[in-house]
Amino acid sequence: MLLVPTSVGAASSPRLLNPPTIFGKIPDEDKIGGPVRILIAYGSSRGGTAGLAEMLAEAILSHALEVAIGNAAEIEDLTGYDAVVVGGALYNNRWHPDATDFAHRFAGTLQQLPVWFFSSGPLDDSARSGAVAPVPQVRDLARTLDIRGHMTFGGVLAKPAGGRLGALLAYGDAGDWRDASQVAQWAERIVSKLGEPPPAIVLPESGEAVEAEVAEADATRLDRIRRLLSAEEVEDDAGLDVLL
Repeated sequence: MLLVPTSVGAASSPRLLNPPTIFGKIPDEDKIGGPVRILIAYGSSRGGTAGLAEMLAEAILSHALEVAIGNAAEIEDLTGYDAVVVGGALYNNRWHPDATDFAHRFAGTLQQLPVWFFSSGPLDDSARSGAVAPVPQVRDLARTLDIRGHMTFGGVLAKPAGGRLGALLAYGDAGDWRDASQVAQWAERIVSKLGEPPPAIVLPESGEAVEAEVAEADATRLDRIRRLLSAEEVEDDAGLDVLL
């Protein structure tokens, strides 16, 4: 059950949403390492992104995890959370300032946790494919924090007041382009990745290590060539250029 928001305006703790006793699939706690509490922090001006955060919370709750949800501007501490999802509305290709500020304020802690981002903005069907890339600002933040993933969801725009003039001044077509099934699928993907180590590319520690690896590879190839020549699989040295 989703709880009623706490007082508006003053800093407050995120609302903790208790999972149902038996509902949906319970994740493998051996893989995750025990019970998991996920924080969903959002930046929203008109309520559309806050609504997406609620959808996401409900979807994660169906996996019997603990979820806390709160306005990114009001969250003061990340103690006790095992994973964080940050969402922000998009305006003129910029993430909501509350979401951006949250990512900067807690950068050190977020770099140590599994983190996902989501954006809310397109006022059409384009986001339902799941293939809308993050805007450059969000992409740079994602790289800095080494997040696990990002998703762009459709936005929502109420019918503007002011008749025809209001419609012309609006950012897009009025309507609700949020897709609950897309949110639920993404929630399942997040839950499935909990407990997995982040993907990493292991590089040699120094230039000397690179040179050693190259030398070893060359020695292996030369040894193979010598064995081929001794076995008379190559009739003369002309074939050596091909092997090299």
